[in-house]
Amino acid sequence: MMEVVNLEKKYYDDSIVTTALNGVSFSIKKGEFVAIVGPSGSGKSTLMHIMGFLDRPTSGTYRFKGKSIDSLTDDELAYIRNQEMGFVFQFFNLLPRTTVFDNVKLPLIYSKIPNKKKNEMVKEAIKAVGLSHRINHLSNQLSGGEQQRVAIARAIVNHPAVIFADEPTGNLDSKAGQQIMEILQGLNKRGHTIVLVTHEKYTSEMARRIIEMKDGKVVNEKEINRPRLAKDGFVK
Repeated sequence: MMEVVNLEKKYYDDSIVTTALNGVSFSIKKGEFVAIVGPSGSGKSTLMHIMGFLDRPTSGTYRFKGKSIDSLTDDELAYIRNQEMGFVFQFFNLLPRTTVFDNVKLPLIYSKIPNKKKNEMVKEAIKAVGLSHRINHLSNQLSGGEQQRVAIARAIVNHPAVIFADEPTGNLDSKAGQQIMEILQGLNKRGHTIVLVTHEKYTSEMARRIIEMKDGKVVNEKEINRPRLAKDGFVK
């Protein structure tokens, strides 16, 4: 599904050149749950931004479903990003004083899908994260963990090919963070491809594969034994 080949990203500020990515290569198959880990400044968030069509590399190749990012216009990137990708960030990015339902519906605003079908998709996504009982609550009436669940529902409402999660537990306590990771595991079991960016060891080990970065390079990759899941997709 995703292929990264010798990817480089440099930032220029007058005469100063900062290398964020330096020859990164790997691939991710459909249905995988991959964690990209590393300390601050390792390049993991820059890499996710390129993989999510939020930025372009300086050199190298990135292919999504066989299409190179270099062959696509900005409008084409935006369209694929909206249709094929879902994003979950550390700071939930919800509209305040807006209901859970309306927050989750945002990615569908410009879709040509009939409104009745849109509403069904929204309810389905909210149910998937266990918040049907909060559907008409305002986002600022929710706890941090609940707000992150809304953000996940918003990310999956379009049935994207891949979900990018950038430090999704970084703003939560350990209990809420565990619940968010269990939801992501459950979504992966149901077929979603997930790319998780994190610096937290316990969070990364809930993925199936870990790609470790340092100083803009991949320094290690490993498969890990994933916690056994119940039939509903949650950890037993």
